[in-house]
Amino acid sequence: MPDENDTEEDASVKLLRENRPNIIDALMHDPSKAFDEAIARGLLSREDYKELEGERSDPGKIRKCLDIVDGKGKEFAKIFLKILHDLRGSYPRLGPWIKDAPRREPTSVHEAERILQVLSDKDLLFFLKMEKSSLSEEVWDEFPSLCDAVRKAQLLPKCDLKDFDEVKRSKLKTLLNLIMEEGAKSSRPFCQILLHDQLMKVPMLKMMESLERDTTKNKLRIWGKAQDDLKEELLKNFRTIKDYNALPGECTRLDDRFVEPIIVKRKPGIEAESPDPEMMKPCREYNLKKINEDRVPMEDLFEQNESSVQHVTKVVMFGSPGIGKSTLCKKLVVDWAEEAEKMKNKFDFVILLKCRNLNHISTETTLKKILLNEYPSLQEVVDYLMENASRVLLVLDALDEMKYPLDFDNVCKSPQEANKIGSIIAGLLQGTLLRHGTLLVTTRLVGLQWLYHVDCDPKSTCTVEIVGFSHEKTKEFFEKFYRNEDKAKQVLQHVSGNEVLSSLCFNPVFCWITATCIGRYFDSHEGSTRDPLPKTMTELFSLYLHLHLEHHGGKSITSSPDSLLRLCRLAFHGVKERKILFSEEDLKSEGITNIPPAFLSEVFLKTEVESVCHYEFFHLTVQEFFAALYFLLPECEKSVDEVFVKTTDKDDTRFKVVQQFLSGLFADKPRRTLGKHFKLSTKPKDKIHSWLEEHKHKDLNCFHCVFELQGVEFTKAMMEDVEFEDLTENMTSPLDCTVVVYALQTANKPMDSWNVKLGPMDRIQRMKILAPAFPLCESLRFDGQFIGDEGLEILMKSLVSKPNRLKVFGLVGCKLSTNSGPILRDLKSIINLEELNLSWNPIGDEGLEELMEGLKSQTKLRILELSYCKLSTESGPVLRDLKNFINLEELVLRGNPIGDEGLEGLMEGLKPQTKLRNLWLMRCDLSTKSGPILRDLKNILNLKDLDLSWNPIGDEGLQGLMEGLKSQTKLRILRLSFCTLSTKSVPILMDLKNNMNLEVLDVGGNDRRLDRFLRHSPNDAK
Repeated sequence: MPDENDTEEDASVKLLRENRPNIIDALMHDPSKAFDEAIARGLLSREDYKELEGERSDPGKIRKCLDIVDGKGKEFAKIFLKILHDLRGSYPRLGPWIKDAPRREPTSVHEAERILQVLSDKDLLFFLKMEKSSLSEEVWDEFPSLCDAVRKAQLLPKCDLKDFDEVKRSKLKTLLNLIMEEGAKSSRPFCQILLHDQLMKVPMLKMMESLERDTTKNKLRIWGKAQDDLKEELLKNFRTIKDYNALPGECTRLDDRFVEPIIVKRKPGIEAESPDPEMMKPCREYNLKKINEDRVPMEDLFEQNESSVQHVTKVVMFGSPGIGKSTLCKKLVVDWAEEAEKMKNKFDFVILLKCRNLNHISTETTLKKILLNEYPSLQEVVDYLMENASRVLLVLDALDEMKYPLDFDNVCKSPQEANKIGSIIAGLLQGTLLRHGTLLVTTRLVGLQWLYHVDCDPKSTCTVEIVGFSHEKTKEFFEKFYRNEDKAKQVLQHVSGNEVLSSLCFNPVFCWITATCIGRYFDSHEGSTRDPLPKTMTELFSLYLHLHLEHHGGKSITSSPDSLLRLCRLAFHGVKERKILFSEEDLKSEGITNIPPAFLSEVFLKTEVESVCHYEFFHLTVQEFFAALYFLLPECEKSVDEVFVKTTDKDDTRFKVVQQFLSGLFADKPRRTLGKHFKLSTKPKDKIHSWLEEHKHKDLNCFHCVFELQGVEFTKAMMEDVEFEDLTENMTSPLDCTVVVYALQTANKPMDSWNVKLGPMDRIQRMKILAPAFPLCESLRFDGQFIGDEGLEILMKSLVSKPNRLKVFGLVGCKLSTNSGPILRDLKSIINLEELNLSWNPIGDEGLEELMEGLKSQTKLRILELSYCKLSTESGPVLRDLKNFINLEELVLRGNPIGDEGLEGLMEGLKPQTKLRNLWLMRCDLSTKSGPILRDLKNILNLKDLDLSWNPIGDEGLQGLMEGLKSQTKLRILRLSFCTLSTKSVPILMDLKNNMNLEVLDVGGNDRRLDRFLRHSPNDAK
């Protein structure tokens, strides 16, 4: 019985042979079309075609072609039949037999592989997307074995064996999604695996056969065109960005300016947002606190989580204004549109919707209308995409700018359903719209409240924060901005040395403003020493305004006295009403008829029927600067009371930055800079000074204002009665530290006591900033602040660099190591030191030796605490140097296992100590042999408090101790708990109790009977 292959070969070859005369006759007038198609489909090779060309006549060429096809067997015979079938319109003389020819033979595996081979990468992925549902049903029975085949073929290089085990337990579409994301390089071999699988062969052949149908080809054409047109739209809209330094009409390529910000993972959930505006946020080091372990590269935002092969379908990205959220969204869509390697296979369609463009949709609409209004290129495919959103990315940028509330009580569930915009966006967030699609949402933290209403699967949801630029990213930004490595290096060096500017530059927008303003100082024609570089925020923004007035078309705003006033009034009303977008009506109401393009940029918000033009300042902080400037223009009739006096609500932070700018605009440098263009009033000065005086005890923002003001005399007067401890407790960032230190330094205000609190992060950064204030302190404590050896070095350099008042120095638990020794030598420069506490720092014997060198000249030292410093028996020779401290009153060595050898050196050092009153040696590993050494205590005549607890000196050691204490007339406290004393010690203890004026005698933790004996003695010591 002939097998299936024999039957197929007989049918196809026989059909060609039977109809050979008709084929020659039909093709005779123009065989080139058939030949070209045969070459395109791989039927004829170059050598075959040369043979055809060797024939002189067209009939001869046709006969030769049929002979070649006949000789190649049934697969090629079938291909040629298909060619004739497809070209039958061009060859009307072909007989009616050709209409049914392809149907009489099913597609073979070889033919399917050929179709697969010639199919373009894009069409292959589109085809798999169309057939994914039907394919999933067919593949289910073979799923486990297919997973194994995929793994062996290494089609998913990122997945290990554990991942494949999870895939087998997961939905089949997970596997197909993973395969498609790898692109054609994995999708094509996967189809071949299916073609050669016994159970999958028949359904796969049917699928591949459908690729030859005109309807399928038309679908792929439509999909391909829609994708190409969408890419063109995206590139037109987002490939270039507006550079506010450029001349009108000039644009900058996004790729020439874009620097990827630091993105870090965050746990899903909502945290309370600090009410402070972005300028008050902690600086770069705070924002980049966990980049090493939590950083997410841009291209990995949509990767499967480590604990799951399930793809991320929702990315929530938040960050402060100007931090780079919108720019990153643009970069993502441009990368996809330009088919950048990291994005081209992830999605078939990428759609970016700016939420503020949706604010003017006041009537009910549908998701379909919204998409087509923004992207008309989706007309032919939008219905399919909305119902089959797999491999579609929708970006909702700036959700916090949505004007309408999200309506989760009336969530839209159908893309064809007309509803309010708040319900439609809620449907996208909830997942009732664009099911199986991927959603990227960007927002400020304040806009994350919608998460309360949405169930976010942790396996498929990725929550990240954009925290801005690292030092390296700032460097990259300056290099791209200037396109001059040397200039970028100079600017970076200046910025890094100025905490205010450095704190600004973690934010890309402020990085741009800084680069714009400071670069000119390093241009050869400008000179770098003509004028001091900006160091305050007001100086920077005043220079920013000056440059725009001078060079970028801003002069029109100063051409008439009212023009600047109106612009500043618009800015102030916007800050007051928390408004950043202004309509033409808003501008008209302020009397602005000629739009100043140097300061206001156009934003087109699309409605269902038209695009409405709005305007915005370059950034909120620029708007806040103009709002402050409003009150200093001579024509302004408003009082600053609205900014200062009336803002009594501590949670109302609208005017914090405006307050800083208002103060800074009374500094000399900003007034000189702006005075070149217009006059500034001095009217509000007294009110601002009064407010600062009144609120300095309770509002740290006063010190930000004082820093901007840069007024030496006013700062000195203001600092006279400031309670420093209360002030420093409110410092939450290095920038806070900077402004407080400025005030202290300027006023040269001595401080009695400062318990420094550095917070959990940025300790070294804060140490550097606070360092100039350390020499002003009489008592300085860093207890529990993990400054380490690096922080200690900063601290000591500060103290020795100028005369200091330091008497009390606390460094308890600061994580100092044995390497801190050379730094501790510098203590010799602190000539007034009376108290030093280094407890709970493992400085060891090496550190102790260096410490003693540093303390040799300290004649005023009264208290030395070295508890738990990992001193050993080898510390004895060093402890002999205690003899130099002639005024020592208290020595604490608790928790150091110095043993009897160390005790011997200690006693040598204490012999001349006539003023020592307190000696605490708890847990020092003293043994029964310590008795003879303890006799030397007789030399310390003023001893009042002795603690030997937790030392197993036993009865024998106690005997020696008794000898040393006989002459101690002033001893009031003696602690001997847990010293392994037995009842043999009762006579000695009774003698101590009866013959000395002890107020406390602690023998707990020894033989229980000791308490009973002592309790019945005439004198009741504890």
